[in-house]
Amino acid sequence: MTLGTDHHPFGRLVTWVDAWAAAHPGTRCVVQHGPAPAPSHAEGHTFVAFDDLRRLLAEATVVVGHAGPGTVVDARAVGRLPVIVPRLAAHGEVVDDHQLAFGRWMHERGRAVLVEDEGALHARIDEALASPSAYAVDQADPAAEEAVRRVGELIDGLFP
Repeated sequence: MTLGTDHHPFGRLVTWVDAWAAAHPGTRCVVQHGPAPAPSHAEGHTFVAFDDLRRLLAEATVVVGHAGPGTVVDARAVGRLPVIVPRLAAHGEVVDDHQLAFGRWMHERGRAVLVEDEGALHARIDEALASPSAYAVDQADPAAEEAVRRVGELIDGLFP
């Protein structure tokens, strides 16, 4: 699980994943928890260097994270359909609810699996472990390649 580098703690998600890990002691569960309290049952790391994170994501059967664009892009880049949970302002996890809007938008387009409660998260983790191919994506993502091309064109258009 990855929570990005935001300074707001996301203890709610750490607790949910740690509860799943407690119920599945034979399954390796790695949590990059940032400023949130470390998990008790999962393997916890405050920070994971980018290359190490990419390696862990590629080794994972299921990737769980906050509903940040970097998490979605990084998981998909290594062939994983991410399970995402939005940080919520009401819990002090972020300044506004942009992750909720982004997460729903990505879910509606099949780019991620959005969950908003602990039971749904546990169910999606179990589902991904039971059927890994359902949570695998093609690493050569034509939509991402088109987006990169288009951004390049826009940037090129800014300069004479």
